[in-house]
Amino acid sequence: MTRLFRPHAVKRAVTLLTCIVAVAAILVGVGASPALAATCATPGHAYVTQPGRVYFSGYDGDGRFGVPTLTTFPGDTVRLGGNGVQPRTDIQFSAVNITTGGPADILPGIRVLTTPRAGSNCVVNEIGPYFVTAPSGSLIRIIAFYDSGNDGFSARYLDQVVNLEVR
Repeated sequence: MTRLFRPHAVKRAVTLLTCIVAVAAILVGVGASPALAATCATPGHAYVTQPGRVYFSGYDGDGRFGVPTLTTFPGDTVRLGGNGVQPRTDIQFSAVNITTGGPADILPGIRVLTTPRAGSNCVVNEIGPYFVTAPSGSLIRIIAFYDSGNDGFSARYLDQVVNLEVR
């Protein structure tokens, strides 16, 4: 008769499994609080700037201010950035052609523009300047995906940042 397991091997396996579960429970209990704690002084938001103006729709994806419209011209410049973003995470900007409903290049040939990561101060430094290359008559919505640093949990937000009305 062949034995499928040995009693002392089962006892060792059960002891090892018990230790693994205990260590995992300790790590989860110790690691969960700091990772989920609010770390930023301001609510999360992504923005587009032109000299002297900042455009954003709200905080943590809530759109409380509505989507602002930036009237611009081909060749004008904009910058992209954010604040209240979970440290060591980035913002991904993309664009939608409002007229057609299809995706639009945020830069020529680029559908998604990923920023450098936020520092320990929760700031994604502005990047750019980027030239507006959409043709006159275009209506483009800039959207952003980011992790807020003050919501108490890890969630990726979708922010409808600004409409670019290209004249």
